[in-house]
Amino acid sequence: IKPAIAVDSNNTPHVFWLIEDLNGGTFYATNASGAWETTTVSEGYFYGPVDIAVGADDVPVIAYHDHQGRQFDPNLGDAVVGSLEGGEWTLTTIQDSGHDGWDTDVAVNADGWHVGGVDPSQFGGRDSIEYATNAFGDIRVEQVGSGPNEYEFGVSIETAPNGIVGLTYFQCPRSCESVNADSDDRNLVYAERSAGPDGSWTLTQVDTEGDVGRFSSLAYDADGNPHISYYVADSPSSGTVRYAWRDADGTWQFEDVGTVDNLMIGFTGARKITSLVLDADGVPHIAYTDRDTVTYASRTGDGEWTTQDIMTADEANLGQLVELALDSNGTPHLTTFDVTNPRPLNGNIYYGTIVG
Repeated sequence: IKPAIAVDSNNTPHVFWLIEDLNGGTFYATNASGAWETTTVSEGYFYGPVDIAVGADDVPVIAYHDHQGRQFDPNLGDAVVGSLEGGEWTLTTIQDSGHDGWDTDVAVNADGWHVGGVDPSQFGGRDSIEYATNAFGDIRVEQVGSGPNEYEFGVSIETAPNGIVGLTYFQCPRSCESVNADSDDRNLVYAERSAGPDGSWTLTQVDTEGDVGRFSSLAYDADGNPHISYYVADSPSSGTVRYAWRDADGTWQFEDVGTVDNLMIGFTGARKITSLVLDADGVPHIAYTDRDTVTYASRTGDGEWTTQDIMTADEANLGQLVELALDSNGTPHLTTFDVTNPRPLNGNIYYGTIVG
């Protein structure tokens, strides 16, 4: 399941998701015709979360992890990138050593696509956070310098107006499914790549107080300043959604947005529980979720946060994943899912927007 969403210049939503199963697949839907139409993109044994982005040319670009076999093999597995042109999907495997490409996230700019992912320490990855792109010609894969890191807790990638590429991730080398609020090695990291084909990576530990940085979401303002939403774990099942940004003086600022009270962390647990978008005025909008509620938050001019619960669980738990997009009018669009069966994972995908 684990859907992702992007909105094009015509304010049309595009949703991408997968079925995680030995005989699974990836799927794409849009309502450009006025009604939702779904197509199968690929069939196989895949892993989510997945991601989708739409560039200035309105071409949807997707990314996901392919196990490359009906049985899990730590020596196989790569990220896949696809684009929809002329009604046909073109899929490209990002060939690299290791079982990498987990927790894929994709951004698109005028130079090409940019993908972030994980080569997990659980499967032998020693420099786990990776970046792949076709922006400089042939596809290249770079390690950002993270050291060993586990998957499950998200990578977010974005491009800034000045050509910089940024990644955020949860720094945690081992035993990350357990929450440790007193830890000194579970931090939010922002990785920034200088522009151009010979760019280099600079890593910054943004927040280091406690178990901080899971499920981050990165955005840039018009001046190229990074903004991040992420999760601060206070207990195994509850915590705080926090917003951080680097101001014009280069200083990181922090605000707490809201709380979640029914989160499950683990192999079948939460993935992208925060999603951040900046509107045309640079105002942050954040969607966040746990098993009970999907909440939409936006920041007012005086620095306060207004929140609205837009979906609550009925008989089925929510899927602990949400993705938010804003259209050219500043109208929010989001996607999430609920869980009707945990193993194999099954459920219903939801799309929401404000009407009127």
